[in-house]
Amino acid sequence: MNVTQTLGWALLHSVWQCAFAASTLASLLAIVPVRAARTRYAFAVATLILMLAAPIGTGVRLRTAPVGAGVSAAVAPVPRGVAAPTRPGTGPEAPPARLPTALATRVRAGLEPALPWIVVAWFAGVVILSIRLASGWLVTRSLSTVGTRPVPQACRDALARLVVRLRVTRPVQVLESAVVQVPAVIGWLRPVVLLPASALTGLTPLQLDALLAHELAHVRRYDYLVNLLQIAIETLLFYHPAVWWVSRRVRDEREHCCDDVAVAACGDAHFYAAALLGMERLRSPLPVLSFAATGGSLVGRVRRLMTPVPAELFPRGIAAAIAVTIALVVAGAGLARSPDAAGARNAQAPSAALAGAPRDPHAGRDLVRVLRRRGDQQAVTALLAIAHQDGDVDVQQSAVEALGKIGSGAAVAAVIDVARTHPDDDVRREAVETLGHIAPRSVALDVLAEVVRNDRDHHVQHEAVEELGELRDRRAFPVLLDFARHHPAPDVRRKAVSALARAGEPDSTASVLEQMALHDSSAELQHEAVEALGRLDDPRALARVARLARTHASPDVRDEATEQYAKHAPPDAAVALLTDRLAHDAEPDVQAEAVEQLAALPRGAGIPAVIEAARSHAIAEVRTEAWRRLRESDDPRARAFVRRTSRP
Repeated sequence: MNVTQTLGWALLHSVWQCAFAASTLASLLAIVPVRAARTRYAFAVATLILMLAAPIGTGVRLRTAPVGAGVSAAVAPVPRGVAAPTRPGTGPEAPPARLPTALATRVRAGLEPALPWIVVAWFAGVVILSIRLASGWLVTRSLSTVGTRPVPQACRDALARLVVRLRVTRPVQVLESAVVQVPAVIGWLRPVVLLPASALTGLTPLQLDALLAHELAHVRRYDYLVNLLQIAIETLLFYHPAVWWVSRRVRDEREHCCDDVAVAACGDAHFYAAALLGMERLRSPLPVLSFAATGGSLVGRVRRLMTPVPAELFPRGIAAAIAVTIALVVAGAGLARSPDAAGARNAQAPSAALAGAPRDPHAGRDLVRVLRRRGDQQAVTALLAIAHQDGDVDVQQSAVEALGKIGSGAAVAAVIDVARTHPDDDVRREAVETLGHIAPRSVALDVLAEVVRNDRDHHVQHEAVEELGELRDRRAFPVLLDFARHHPAPDVRRKAVSALARAGEPDSTASVLEQMALHDSSAELQHEAVEALGRLDDPRALARVARLARTHASPDVRDEATEQYAKHAPPDAAVALLTDRLAHDAEPDVQAEAVEQLAALPRGAGIPAVIEAARSHAIAEVRTEAWRRLRESDDPRARAFVRRTSRP
């Protein structure tokens, strides 16, 4: 048999061989659960390889068979004069085997002349598809260089974390592309992940991480090589619909396998499904349901992710045979339900939030409590979905608070996402406060500083500055100092000045605060600097406060410095300064403040000075203030003076 005949017959035999292989795969896929993506993918790939191996094996067998073997030999005419073999005890009638072999002879005789044309048509189809494949390869190669630019550092850092988490051994590069509409990975030896610009701007960092994990799963599984083999088989067996059906199953199950890896990386199938839907909304102006009507696979992937248990794991016949057993098992499980099982079911409720379905606020808060008690990765992802998408702001804040109580690394990342991206100011402020309590100091320092610089709401910025001070980390001092000097919002500057007292070393902090009190153009900020100096509770800082109380040009600042010194200095030192200000300050308001602070000193240390001021101070306003303070005092000396002396 020549090459043309061998190839022609191999192609003809492949028609039934591929159909049989596809029907076998369909039976297997009906039995294997839809969530067992790796097993289904292995079956589909093996079937596709078998579809190529079967005609190759057939051609090799036909090519190497001896002349006269096979069908020709089976139907060759018996020479005249030679009796056909007969069974013992039977006559010379033809055996029944001659009937099917006669049919095979007629079929063979009808197809034999068409074999060259079949081979020519097949070869033309292979050439056309090969040209198409080559052009597609050139276009794919250009995607990594045309219309690309580096992604932000945060995205590169996220990719590096996922590479380590997924144990990807090859170097992977990530680029922003103006050409692609969905994330894609190109190449095998040096793979490149392409992200559309819309994904970088329209998705949250955690959603982007989930999509990056999906693309890295392709790299880790060497899907690029399998895809090349798949395309080669499609090209060689292009004429068979069953091959295209099996190839489609391979692609679907490959995506399902990578979806499972991405779900394992991000922690929750509902959150990942939301990321897929978000990417589809950015990619296409049509609604998701309209896209589903066109037959796309996105809806199937989302349905698979959102359905914990497939609707039908087995063919209908087997399912009917075991229906009673399943019903009994389910009934027994329903009678033995536990609170933990109920909590696990409630954990599926975030799917309603993802879909935008309204829920009872009380039910939302109950769900948050259940998830907080669970505290696992799925609970964190569900709480993040609630924090972003629940219709009740109070429930959103409760979700953020619950994330803070969980306190895991995933919970910290979720709180950071809320603090950066949530549209509601109150929820962001709650996230900022929570972040300061649960995040590692280095992480909190970076994120809180970012919030102070970039958040649109001054109250959120104010809270971030407060939390920077509460870190009590010296690395926060230069950051707070920069905000105190240069932030455009006056209230944020004042808060940064106040927070400085908790962030730096007392001596250096006192020097900075004194300079602000002396030279800053804002009177309110000067007041805040003096107050922060007093809170340092350091002798050197108090000496600076005393100096400001005596020498500052502004009466308001001297007044504030007098008050702060009286509150924080030892009573004897406070009496000395207050008496000096009472006698020598040129501003009556400062003198009156000195009287007030003298009267408030512990154990009546300043009462004698107040009595003296009530008797003989040159300014009537000050004498009146001293008399009023003495009358309000419980000190016996003050009461005796008030009884003996008439009011001035």
